[in-house]
Amino acid sequence: MNRTCFLVVFGMDANRWATRYGIEPFSHACDSCGSLLTTTIPIAFETLRGLRAPQCQCGNENTPYCFVRDTKSGDLFTDEEVRNSKARAEKRKAARARRSSLRLCSLRD
Repeated sequence: MNRTCFLVVFGMDANRWATRYGIEPFSHACDSCGSLLTTTIPIAFETLRGLRAPQCQCGNENTPYCFVRDTKSGDLFTDEEVRNSKARAEKRKAARARRSSLRLCSLRD
C-alpha cells in the first residue's frame, strides 16, 4: 500500500482516535536501525481508519501502521456490501419507476 495515499488527521488525539475506531496501537522496531517506533499518528484511507508511527530518527520512512474497517463498509476480503433493507427497498422503487408497460404493436400495410 502506498503511504502517500494516507490522509493524516491533524488535531485529533491518538488515544481518542484509537478508542473511537477500536484501533490497538502497537510498537515495532525500525527495519533500519532497530529503534522502537509506536503508532501514534491518526490516519485515514478510503473506508479504513488507523494509526501510523512517525518517521524514524535514522530517516526511514517505512514505519509501522495499522488499520481497521467499519463493519458498515462491508467485508474487506469478499467485497460484499452489508445487507441494508432500506437500500434494497430504494433500489426496488427505482427499478419499478423505470419499467414501462409493454405494448403490442402491429404494422399494417
